[in-house]
Amino acid sequence: MARKPSLRTNRIRPSEGLNLAPLIDMVSVLMFFLLAFAGIIPVSIIDAPLPKIASTAEEVKQANKKDNKLELTVDISPTSVVVREDGGAAKTFAANEKGEFAFDEMHKHFIALHGRKPKSHEITLVPQNAVTYDTLIKVMDSSRELVKGDPGYQELPPGGAQAPESAAFNRLFPDVSIGGV
Repeated sequence: MARKPSLRTNRIRPSEGLNLAPLIDMVSVLMFFLLAFAGIIPVSIIDAPLPKIASTAEEVKQANKKDNKLELTVDISPTSVVVREDGGAAKTFAANEKGEFAFDEMHKHFIALHGRKPKSHEITLVPQNAVTYDTLIKVMDSSRELVKGDPGYQELPPGGAQAPESAAFNRLFPDVSIGGV
């Protein structure tokens, strides 16, 4: 059936799709401001690697050995820090009236734990949502390495800082995992 001449048109009809041109214009304008302020905003990086996955049979055997493995879990809340070893024994460090923790006592406890199983290097931190970033970093610092005056602390020989073995020098629990995030 033929249409009336008045309904026929030779004009091209506009597409009925989504017009993205305004969005692209807005992003290109905002990109300048994002790049300009990227250098001003401080960025912090926490060196906390993901847990290792055993891929070979030898690595699975090593992971299953319990003689040199110590599972440390540190539950951090705004009022207390609880250090649990192998899911059993726990030691609690309570915050004082000002909300500060005794990080030096915590550090001594980590030294005592590491002295029992010196081949263990892994620790898991489980902070609650209300825990401050500063508290998390201080707990991490108290558990990572020995400081001058600690039993077992060894001075780096001159030029030893550039040697590859210096990465394992004076370490307590350097492999930190953060859980419950």
